[in-house]
Amino acid sequence: MTRWVACLLVMVAQVAMAQDANHGAIVAKRWCSNCHIVEQNPPEGRADGLPSFVNIANRPGTTKQSLRSLMTTEHGRMPNFSLTAAEEDDLAAYILTLQK
Repeated sequence: MTRWVACLLVMVAQVAMAQDANHGAIVAKRWCSNCHIVEQNPPEGRADGLPSFVNIANRPGTTKQSLRSLMTTEHGRMPNFSLTAAEEDDLAAYILTLQK
């Protein structure tokens, strides 16, 4: 019985993480896709010099914390979005799904 409960808890946690990443994909398409390529396999690319989310995800040392720092620190041409903490977490979860 204990193993069954543990299995169930792991499955629930995985579903919750998937939902966060799915919402993060929606946030990425809404707020980030004007400047970044946000898809794993985009239909076309841009030539504006900004990193794709796949490139960001695969940088050495990319973690949820480093992604949140990028989202909240003013840098370059990135506008100052007012994302909620949950949206930042969801967006970071989505970007981390793009790691190879």
